[in-house]
Amino acid sequence: MITEENKEEISVEKEKKIKKISTIIMVIIIVFGFLVLLDATLVKTANIGPFLAIRTKVYNDGGTKEYYGLGYKVIKYNQEVGRKDTVIGTWSLKYNTTPLNFTLETLAYSIQNNNNTYKDSFIRVSGTINKIDTKNKTITLQFTDNEKGKYNLTVEAKVLSKLKDLKKDQNISLIGTVTSYDKNTKVLTISNAFAK
Repeated sequence: MITEENKEEISVEKEKKIKKISTIIMVIIIVFGFLVLLDATLVKTANIGPFLAIRTKVYNDGGTKEYYGLGYKVIKYNQEVGRKDTVIGTWSLKYNTTPLNFTLETLAYSIQNNNNTYKDSFIRVSGTINKIDTKNKTITLQFTDNEKGKYNLTVEAKVLSKLKDLKKDQNISLIGTVTSYDKNTKVLTISNAFAK
């Protein structure tokens, strides 16, 4: 026969069991969330991984790979001539190899007027070569405005293509991914660039 004391013991035991199970579930969720966050951070900052995502597609563009993880998607671009960066986002992230197009002048005005540094954007910028550093494989483009330097801009591009056919004061088009913009020196850095 079940007495009041037995009912209390059963409900206390059930409550302890429920607390134990919910604690285990919460610990698993927190650990898994930390691992996903760590994986996404390694992909974005160190360009390694993803370790917790499954490769679902390889594009016939030079080897671009697409990965799906729990709640995130990674595209590692590896075009033969074009995009060579890694993008991380939600599952709705689209494969996109169309760059934002600028002249050096319009890019300078856009950065100042729109307060957008285009960091991590895939862009094409056209201008005149100011300097070629063959040792470091860097091309520099420079824009100087007529408004006391407000819109001055220097673009430094780490180039993957050959530099031997390029000359100072030649008009070119650079395509690559913006890695940084320094507001003090007004220098925009492009990595994995190709020059045409």
